[in-house]
Amino acid sequence: MLRKLAADALIHHPRIITLSVGLVALLGFESILHVEQDRRRQAERYLIQAQVATTRAVLESELNASLSLSLGLSTFVLSNPAYQQAHFEQVAAALIHIQPHIRSVALAPDNVIRHIYPLAGNERALGLRYLDTPSQREAVLRLMREQQPVIAGPVELVQGGIGIINRIPILFTRPDGSTIYWGLASVAVDPRPIFTRAGLHTPADGGLEYALRGRDGLGADGEVFLGDAALFDDPQSVLMDVYIPGGSWQLAARLSTAEPTPMHRLEALAPHLVAALLALLGAMMIHSTLSAHRRVRALALQDSLTGLANRHQFNVRGESLFNLAKRSRRHLTLLNMDLDDFKLVNDTHGHAVGDRLLVHVARQLRAALRESDLLARVGGDEFLALLPDTAPGPNLDALLRRLRERVGQPLPDVDPPVRARLSIGVATCGEDTATLEDLMRRADDAMYDEKVRGKYRRDGA
Repeated sequence: MLRKLAADALIHHPRIITLSVGLVALLGFESILHVEQDRRRQAERYLIQAQVATTRAVLESELNASLSLSLGLSTFVLSNPAYQQAHFEQVAAALIHIQPHIRSVALAPDNVIRHIYPLAGNERALGLRYLDTPSQREAVLRLMREQQPVIAGPVELVQGGIGIINRIPILFTRPDGSTIYWGLASVAVDPRPIFTRAGLHTPADGGLEYALRGRDGLGADGEVFLGDAALFDDPQSVLMDVYIPGGSWQLAARLSTAEPTPMHRLEALAPHLVAALLALLGAMMIHSTLSAHRRVRALALQDSLTGLANRHQFNVRGESLFNLAKRSRRHLTLLNMDLDDFKLVNDTHGHAVGDRLLVHVARQLRAALRESDLLARVGGDEFLALLPDTAPGPNLDALLRRLRERVGQPLPDVDPPVRARLSIGVATCGEDTATLEDLMRRADDAMYDEKVRGKYRRDGA
């Protein structure tokens, strides 16, 4: 039953089925595209993470190598408290030789810079009092409080330029184990060559753009000091922590968001256009298949000339009406109708006029009968009409007169006029009517009797 209902839906509602198939196909293709795009985004993200990890490794390696040299200054002071300026310059020159990124090396007993190397270009820093300098004060107080290395920057250096400063507290230990704060040692590093080596430059189209935050080693809580701060709020960005002496930074990276060109927009749109085209082609194929199926079904169940039911459809539907009438004991009447002298019309006016006359008769019969009546063309000029709930009597007689009158109207636009005459055989289903074939046989016999009587009437006239 369900299969029959589904088949009927396919036959009678092809546009709805075609539209549904097209939409389902489009959704399916779009789903595949979404999955593929998601897979590509994941693969792209893994590649970005790998590249960002490499960038982070370069930053950590370069910065740790440069900034950790301040530990050497601490050791120098602790092992030689009465050092001379020449000794300091010798140690500082060795450190800068190891790491050319170092801009200056300084010692600040009691938080005042007393020694700096090289002196040339750094004269303004000599004598700087950290606690009296607002931009330096908080970092130095933090160093004294925590007694741990503290990183500052990137900051504007007093002597000019940008620097990252790593400060190491220098603590002497008393015999009783307590410590004395002597001051601090600092190393200022120019970060720009390090950033360039790590790849933190303006990206080309399709490259990565970076941002760094965590000024003064405060990590995610520090200020942004390189790149666009919006990268840290973009869910597409990859975030990684960069660990440096005395703190950490946070690195953000994403693909460059350059304005797409018309060609890029077309490339992005192309898969969706292909999906829509494939869905349209699929829907057209379904529509073509359903249309062909409808035509085949129509040929199997309908008379190709008049559009009425053919003999096969009459037998199928007629059986249902006959069985219903027998079960419910309701009246059922069959009319067997045949055109008189139809061969003469074909011989006189040609088969084209004969076909037009058959179509004309079919229309007139259909107009005179009810929607519930089953009308079929079952032969060249033979028609059957099965009338449910119709019994012999005045109503049936009036119907027969109406049928003859309507069919007898002249065929339009034919000169001389061509008219059809009906011979009608009537049979009503009774208790002795066992099958539809019996009812059809009785109606056929009645029709031939009617045809013979009509011929005698016309010949006698």
